[in-house]
Amino acid sequence: MAQVPPSAVGERHAGTERGPIRRNPAGNVARPMVQRLPEPQDVAQCLEVGLFDTPPFYSNSTNSFRNTVEGYSDPTGKYDPAIRSLHNLAHLFLNGTGGQTHLSPNDPIFVLLHTFTDAVFDEWLRRYNADVSTFPLENAPIGHNRQYNMVPFWPPVTNIEMFVTAPDNLGYTYEVQWPSRNFSISELVTMGVVAALSLVAVIFAGASCMIRARSNMDEAHQPLLTDQYQHYAEEYEKMHNPNQSMV
Repeated sequence: MAQVPPSAVGERHAGTERGPIRRNPAGNVARPMVQRLPEPQDVAQCLEVGLFDTPPFYSNSTNSFRNTVEGYSDPTGKYDPAIRSLHNLAHLFLNGTGGQTHLSPNDPIFVLLHTFTDAVFDEWLRRYNADVSTFPLENAPIGHNRQYNMVPFWPPVTNIEMFVTAPDNLGYTYEVQWPSRNFSISELVTMGVVAALSLVAVIFAGASCMIRARSNMDEAHQPLLTDQYQHYAEEYEKMHNPNQSMV
């Protein structure tokens, strides 16, 4: 494969018979938000979006795993028209052939990116044991309804046929060490408050038990007769008539 010298700093080209494959990673200064790659935390948050899809079943769906893994939503699932994440962010980061829909398959990174995206989808299916009823039956774009053929693949295969884990319909598995989600500040504060209250409750219970035990111990050591009881007079033994008593 012929090598074409870069025409600008940061650009990389792989020459082909029809033209170069262009890459200028993080070079889109007009869109700072796409000057980075997705992070492991983004993947972890995406995998916590429990619904496969939500109306209108399009790129503006919110709380939709399908829209989130595509990258039209925040990794948490919240739709934001200004955000590009995960799959879309990786394409746009390349800022070249890989960032253009009609040309991106020409960049070899396309295969790696989409293989990993498939792995995320497979992990989501496994975690949620998703039923096919969660896949929209109608009102999705062409090729995206449950019983539609996937476009533009040939031979035809329906979406419902592919809505199962890879071992069940493809015969292989993905070996990925999935990241765990970091706790948010509010979650950390909540856990701290709960832990503090639990500690106070334990200390209070322990102190109460000690006080109760000390009280029982003091009662156990009380004499049978105390000053509150009346005593026989010392003169009793000196009395000539023992049948008379003095108190």
